[in-house]
Amino acid sequence: RLHEDSEIEEFYLCVWQREHISEILVKKDRTIWLGKVKSLSLDFYAISILPKLKLHEDNVMEEFDLYVWGREHISEILVKKDNSIWLGKVKSLRLGGCKVNLLPKLRLHEDSEIEEFYLSTESGGDVSGILGAGNSSIWLGKVKKSLKLYGYAASTLPKLKLHEDNETEELWLDAKKEECVSSILSAGDRS
Repeated sequence: RLHEDSEIEEFYLCVWQREHISEILVKKDRTIWLGKVKSLSLDFYAISILPKLKLHEDNVMEEFDLYVWGREHISEILVKKDNSIWLGKVKSLRLGGCKVNLLPKLRLHEDSEIEEFYLSTESGGDVSGILGAGNSSIWLGKVKKSLKLYGYAASTLPKLKLHEDNETEELWLDAKKEECVSSILSAGDRS
């Protein structure tokens, strides 16, 4: 166990085979104390330990990065409750491909101020977990610099909840097909 006031500049873990972390996966959620982490990067099966990590309640993360090739790397997280994985304040949050469906599982600090928020996916299945959520149900806080949604991720816009005093410099929706934004087009005004 790390000291309760520990501060980690960068926590990076890459796991190619699930059996290499099997002992960690049987632990209860939020039992591996890391304290404050400025940069958190998990690759492949290492992403499965995300619910096991416990971050400081005042954590301010510069960068949150996940790298996967397929759904098998995130399947254990997709069954977790929404808002069950505490990140604290995150300045850069980028999710692409199947990782986009992890967004409802993440919980950000109520005073979160994100500099850059970016979601990107070419598959409607990668947003299916988000589209089932209620409108304005995924808290982001303030997104100061850029909010970018690419492909089917553009359809998640009504699900995102921003701080009432939010002022974003750049809102970028890039949907190559009408079906990428069909949920927005069918929503009522001011929804």
